[in-house]
Amino acid sequence: MGQAPVTSEHAVDSAVRLLGESMATFDPLRFRAWAELGLTTAQLRVLFLTRETPGVTAGELATRLSVTPPTISGIVDRLVKLDLMRREDDESDRRLVRNHLTAHGEQACGRLERGNEVFTRRILIEMNHVDLEALIRGLKAFIAASRFVSQVEPNLAIVAMPGSN
Repeated sequence: MGQAPVTSEHAVDSAVRLLGESMATFDPLRFRAWAELGLTTAQLRVLFLTRETPGVTAGELATRLSVTPPTISGIVDRLVKLDLMRREDDESDRRLVRNHLTAHGEQACGRLERGNEVFTRRILIEMNHVDLEALIRGLKAFIAASRFVSQVEPNLAIVAMPGSN
């Protein structure tokens, strides 16, 4: 990456608008998930992060989500009450508590994942091959650029949207 190619402000503005519009396409699916499970976006993210890293600690979750440990504690408390997650003491270090999905939590994640795939697949099959290949190239470039930016500006989310304090 290093040296960013020269792009017009108009192209960047268009891309920002279109990316937002494409993300909004998934709102009906997200709203259905929230309504069915009664979960917030943060709670869904914790579920999927725990699924991705079974045994993750609250501190690790807080770091990954850029929130405070008390915030994660409240989120996990709610997920435990809903029988979507469980806490286990670490056998080798009693000071640590490991978080895992329950069978119910695994089912919920799987259902959301399958729904997302069906939803997305149905949209993508309507695209012609050339446009789909262009989308794939564009998404790969977007992901590569976002990884680069996260390394050179790890606090970009805070800079872009500073808190009120």
